[in-house]
Amino acid sequence: MNDFNINERLEKSYQAIVDAFVNSGHLSTHEFFSKVFESAFELIPYAEKGSFYEKDEDMFRPIFSKGYDMNVLKKLAFNEENLFIGFEVNREGNIDVYEFHNKQRDESKFSLEEIEIFKSLGTYAEFTSLYAPIQVDGMNIGLLCFERFDGETYDGSSKLILKLYAQLISNFYTQMVHAKRERERYQEIINAMVSAIELKDKYTEGHAKRVTNLAKGLATHMGLSESQITTVEAAAILHDVGKIGISSEVLNKPGKLTLEEYEIIKEHPSFTKKILENIKEFSEVVKIAYMHHEYHNGKGYPQGIEGHGIPIESAIISVVDAFDAMTTDRSYRSAMSEEQSIKILIEERGEQFNPQVVDAFIEWKKLNNRFVT
Repeated sequence: MNDFNINERLEKSYQAIVDAFVNSGHLSTHEFFSKVFESAFELIPYAEKGSFYEKDEDMFRPIFSKGYDMNVLKKLAFNEENLFIGFEVNREGNIDVYEFHNKQRDESKFSLEEIEIFKSLGTYAEFTSLYAPIQVDGMNIGLLCFERFDGETYDGSSKLILKLYAQLISNFYTQMVHAKRERERYQEIINAMVSAIELKDKYTEGHAKRVTNLAKGLATHMGLSESQITTVEAAAILHDVGKIGISSEVLNKPGKLTLEEYEIIKEHPSFTKKILENIKEFSEVVKIAYMHHEYHNGKGYPQGIEGHGIPIESAIISVVDAFDAMTTDRSYRSAMSEEQSIKILIEERGEQFNPQVVDAFIEWKKLNNRFVT
């Protein structure tokens, strides 16, 4: 069978791929893959049915289909060996497309239940599959396949279109996997740094976690973007990491600090900056953590910045950091009540603390029944 309208079909294929990426911002990953799968199916006119299998732990399971009863199809799950029975597949990391005509399933390879499912789906005998593996770093993590039942073969443009879509999906999965690895690496660095300061200052362990939870909740309540909330979380957990550079005698002193000792403590934001600024992923986190002791009236440290010159993320950490410090037992004083602490935040509204953040914090606490006036 000759190719027909190959240029038109390829043009539609490229346009559909571009549209899938351009319009993917508002889609979930599941919706994005569904859209791509349906687009590929529409552009391969010979395909009568199709399915998209995704690897879940060690088994490949169907997540989308066209022409099949999905409730029946979902009863099937294959390991890699069974998924590619009768199929050839490149396991060297190159995306390619294959065609296979199945005269009849080898019943010795499948259970009686699976054979009955194949019969119900119409894929027991006499069908032709056009398929391509989905790969990440040379590993098969999915399968995109389309079936026809007229005894004919697929044309060259159908194979090229499927290859384009299989590469698109593989690239998308690869980005997801690599992004996940980066997030895990990012979190490992954070955990290592927090562990280091916890060894020196036991108070920091619970404090950092509480401040992080409060900062994330308040940032969410204030409508900050997802990226801002992520930055607030990281900066909050690391805001005191610079205390590694403060001597234990000063850090854990049970009594009131002298003016000289207080000046030493005030160095910890600068130490935090020095520790974090060489980590590429932490450029924004460094700025936020570095400024968490700046005052709204400009009388804070280390730079004496005031008002809107202080990032809202830093202002959030400043408020929740002070609140947690006041409501926690310290070596030199007992914890204040939440009522006392809120009163101080109100007194310092517009002075030490950003008024907008103080108001939002009180509102958020009330909404969550975490503070009652």
